[in-house]
Amino acid sequence: MYINPYENLSGGEWYKTNFHTHAGTGPNTCGANPIDIVLKEYKTLGYNAICISNHDLYTDTISYDTDGKLFMIQGVEYSNDPHMLTIGVKRSLHQLSHQDAINATLEDGGFTILCHPNWIRKEYWKWDDVDKLTGYLGIEVINMLIYRLSGSGLATDLWDHLLTSGKLVFGFGNDDFHTISDAGRSCNYIYSTERSFDGIKRAVSSGCFTASTGLILKYLDLKDDIITVKAAYPKNTYINKFTYKFITDGGKLSSISYGEEAVFKLNDEKYARVEVMGENGATLFTQPVYNPEFLKKA
Repeated sequence: MYINPYENLSGGEWYKTNFHTHAGTGPNTCGANPIDIVLKEYKTLGYNAICISNHDLYTDTISYDTDGKLFMIQGVEYSNDPHMLTIGVKRSLHQLSHQDAINATLEDGGFTILCHPNWIRKEYWKWDDVDKLTGYLGIEVINMLIYRLSGSGLATDLWDHLLTSGKLVFGFGNDDFHTISDAGRSCNYIYSTERSFDGIKRAVSSGCFTASTGLILKYLDLKDDIITVKAAYPKNTYINKFTYKFITDGGKLSSISYGEEAVFKLNDEKYARVEVMGENGATLFTQPVYNPEFLKKA
């Protein structure tokens, strides 16, 4: 009855990834830092894949993948308000409407992420407008840059609205990198079976990834409609207890517990997603376990 996006974690590895990075566009721009300096920082932070997604400008970074440590994903930030990430494209689509840009991204073999839905104000992305869009893959459910700008970097309100309305939309975590201090504050852990854009795209399209500000997923199992989940810190530590929240239809907090793992019994919900918090505030957002009779791709 339910689909678990983490059901088959075998034959691959977790790719720590940021899709939202500005670099190499010169002084007094969002991408003021040179690309090589930015990539060096992300390598130091243990990232495996990154997209330089400048505003309405395609930046070819394929040649920077020289040592096999950091896979370069191509993309552009579409900057007609409200913003979107067009991932996997090698051109700017800013001359198009939002829906046409999403469609063009799909035609180019890519996918679209709606950026920072609560930047500046609640509903920077107006819910009525989002409800009318089709073909996008997900939203930035956490964007830590926004907390040094204005508004909220958290968008679980929109996420639960979309899931409850029957749209299978995934939650991403991105740095929205502008300066060195922005690096490594939000990321995606993507389980891919190959080091390629097609492999990463297959993984995110099926929801086999998490958004994170510092925790990783050890496992999320589903058996007889019972979810069992365990998180951890990326580095070895004796800390192994976390706060687990199970969020269901309408953004309802259906269960909260503290321990080494958590268990939740599904009972006809459309979906259940998990938020896990560590003692330093680091948070993990899983993609929803969902009933495919109710939730369909946006």
